[in-house]
Amino acid sequence: MLVLNNRLKTLIKELLSHKEPVTSEYLAKVIGVTSRTIRNDVKTLNLELKKIGVQIEANRGVGYFIDPTLGQPVTELIEELFMLQEEEQSHAPVLPEERVLYILKSIIMADDFIASEQIANELFVSKSTIDNDLKQVEKLLGKYNLTLFKKQNYGIKLVGNEMNIRFCLSESLANIRNEQMQFEMNSTNPIIPDVNIEEIKTITKEHIDQLPFKMAELPINNLVMHIAIAIQRIKKGKNVEVGTIELDQIEDQVEYLVAKKIVESIEEKFSIKIPLGEVAYITIHLLGAKHFEDKNLLEADFIHLVGESSYQLINDILAEIKRVYRIDLCADRELIYGLGLHLRSAINRIKYKMNLRNPLLKKIKSNYPFSFELGILAAEIIQTNSELTVNEDEIGYIAIHLEAAVKRMKNKKRREVKRVAIVCASGLGTAKLLAASIESKFPGIDIVGTYPSYSIKNIKKEAADLILSTIPVREDGPIPILHINTMLTEKDVEKVKEHISSKYLNEGKNRSLKKLQNLFSEDLFFTEIDKKNPIEIIKSLTTILTIKGYVDDSFQQSVLDREGISPTAIGNLVAIPHPLKPNALGSCIAIGILKKPMKWGEQSVQLVLLLALNEKDKEEFSHLFNHLWQLVQHKKLVDELCSKENFTDFIHQFYSIK
Repeated sequence: MLVLNNRLKTLIKELLSHKEPVTSEYLAKVIGVTSRTIRNDVKTLNLELKKIGVQIEANRGVGYFIDPTLGQPVTELIEELFMLQEEEQSHAPVLPEERVLYILKSIIMADDFIASEQIANELFVSKSTIDNDLKQVEKLLGKYNLTLFKKQNYGIKLVGNEMNIRFCLSESLANIRNEQMQFEMNSTNPIIPDVNIEEIKTITKEHIDQLPFKMAELPINNLVMHIAIAIQRIKKGKNVEVGTIELDQIEDQVEYLVAKKIVESIEEKFSIKIPLGEVAYITIHLLGAKHFEDKNLLEADFIHLVGESSYQLINDILAEIKRVYRIDLCADRELIYGLGLHLRSAINRIKYKMNLRNPLLKKIKSNYPFSFELGILAAEIIQTNSELTVNEDEIGYIAIHLEAAVKRMKNKKRREVKRVAIVCASGLGTAKLLAASIESKFPGIDIVGTYPSYSIKNIKKEAADLILSTIPVREDGPIPILHINTMLTEKDVEKVKEHISSKYLNEGKNRSLKKLQNLFSEDLFFTEIDKKNPIEIIKSLTTILTIKGYVDDSFQQSVLDREGISPTAIGNLVAIPHPLKPNALGSCIAIGILKKPMKWGEQSVQLVLLLALNEKDKEEFSHLFNHLWQLVQHKKLVDELCSKENFTDFIHQFYSIK
């Protein structure tokens, strides 16, 4: 049976995502191999696809394709074929990243030293392979201020603060668990086999109902997993010391009282004595949990709920967005409410170094690049006000709230009577973004509310005509339910269209971007660029802009600072480096085509569009980002742009998107 590696998975996904043939040259650039390797990989995949009577076809001079006339059933059959293989192989780590997670888990769970030879035998690889993997493990541990102590003839032992060890273990568990397990937690777990998770979940849900807000399903599951880890570690004599967390900072919080009650119930249920430090540990998880909207709180004292400092922080963020990009979101109460609840928990996560992995980060950066820029601006304000550094994952969550607000601002059309309820397990921000995305596609409908998954039975038939849920619902109810993705896809849109009258559909046309044409000029068009890394490319292009008088000496450093926060590659061979804020003397876009694709963060890049916007043109920023998103959708077009040798041909191709 064929074992699919990451390259083969990427290749089949690329082919399935295209409705027209794509060349081996394009596929080679995206995947980072030669055209010859692509041809060999296609032969390998065809041997497997033959089982279901499908082939990757080749049209000389045009490219590879899977016959689109076969329709969605065949596409799903192909996906099922390869998903089944992934499941069968998932029990034995094969890829380097899989081995790294396995090794990390093994080291954390070991009571004492563990020999690298033992790990090598478990994974059926050489000791030298494990030694190489350990370098990546040490990088991951470094994020939590943890280190490996190596002793000859003994092996490896984890050294560090117990609370940081637990955060690291929780993160590795989150990476190991698949998406379905996050929704439906089993009563037993191979990593914590002697702890009944369902009993912990029952106790936890009973007490968190006393909080003045609702928690989404996923954060509840994450909290339950943290408590389960804590029980197992306590049984091994590994406790969080009281001094690790300053109790006087949290004892007056309602979360502390709820944590005490959770601990008391768990002590009674599991016949275990839980030290005081563990109460504080659970408290900071409640403080850092993502909150879900509670309609009953809309009329409550919002400033008291989120705290004056968080409320002021939101006002500062929205004021800066208005100043820098001329986008006025200051009156969006829905944004202020949702972002306020989010920041209340996010700042606690950042403060206690609770790295919350954002599984949607890549999609957020590629689907909503402009809102991600707004998130970076928000992160700057947070850092200035609190001296806390906001990471990419948290910026992504902030961007979700801002994207929903920007969409709402664009969708201020009078709503009709079609009533839709949104059910989402991921949290308020994600639910709001999904609601705004639905409104964008169907501006005539009425979103009657966003609900956590456990509240689906409480939605009254009189309140909604249709429920859109991001989790599968097995039971039939009085209201039709459609299962859709958290990040709305075209397939989801078509599914919803079947249930909504055509008069509610969005028939609007794409906005014209002709006004951006004056930002391009032939003297800023460069091909055959051959540099070692993204930093060299940025320095080269910004130096040219400085010499030509488009920018001053501060521009280059601002672009490098922005790149340091998060790589500006947006997928599909495109990167758009730019400064933290519009600060150019004259607006322009420098075009750079690399001699060959280069690793830019986690993406491959060959087309670089360096943005330099003057204060008076800053409102064009979002329009340009929207256009670049269209580029990402047209993969073959980007390949053609990368082959252009003169400015006129490039611009003609660039504006061929209708």
